[in-house]
Amino acid sequence: MLALADGDAHHNVRYGCSMRPMVEELAEIEWFRRLAPGHLAALARSCRVETLARDAALYRSGGAPDAFFVLLAGRVGAWRGEPSDPESMLYFVTDVRHESLCLENVVADIPYFATMRALLDGTRVLRVPRSALPGMLDADRDLGIAIARHIAERLQAFTEQMTDLGSLPVTRRVAKFLLACQRPDADLIVVTLRQAEVASRLGAARQSVNQALATLAARGIIQPVGRGVYHLLDRPALVALARGGAAPGPGRPARGVVGSARARDA
Repeated sequence: MLALADGDAHHNVRYGCSMRPMVEELAEIEWFRRLAPGHLAALARSCRVETLARDAALYRSGGAPDAFFVLLAGRVGAWRGEPSDPESMLYFVTDVRHESLCLENVVADIPYFATMRALLDGTRVLRVPRSALPGMLDADRDLGIAIARHIAERLQAFTEQMTDLGSLPVTRRVAKFLLACQRPDADLIVVTLRQAEVASRLGAARQSVNQALATLAARGIIQPVGRGVYHLLDRPALVALARGGAAPGPGRPARGVVGSARARDA
């Protein structure tokens, strides 16, 4: 079936598990690795590792920025507004280990502008209290520049995403999304989000997203092999669509696609 799979009903609960991180764990994270052992030990006493059930809120839009977070395992997503609001948008998703979450809110002292939720059961995050940041900046002269670079990169990615949502046809948005979901060194696309989450992420209705998927399958570009899993049959054609070109029909090779088969797709 072509439709993206919905998951179980929302839990909206947080596991009771909260524990102190190990100093060795902190030393692996970009923001802490240059700190002296004594400072790391003090941070370990003030930070907490929290484990979240799927759909549990890490923080909510409009809340006071009393901490920033680092993803340790699992996947999280940020909604502008409340996820239950039909006009809300899932604008940020990550499963990248040690990805920083809402650091810009703490630095700028502005309320959280999103509701961050776990997208996988057992997601683990490191909670770093806001009060720890001044001491970190004093102890590490390069930290401020690193944080500024992080915020600039996040802003650039967000701007590009908003441009796509405001100007690209749904099929092109779906093509770009599928390319981002392709497994490294494999012709397999694995979509881990629910139907509603994918539609919110792409700023489109579920029906429009499913219709785009059906079109890609009918043209021999992808083939559904399971719930949210697709075999990528013609990557050059999908790249061409993602870049705004016309993909060839079934059985015809793509032409004029710039870059290698594994090149980064804008």
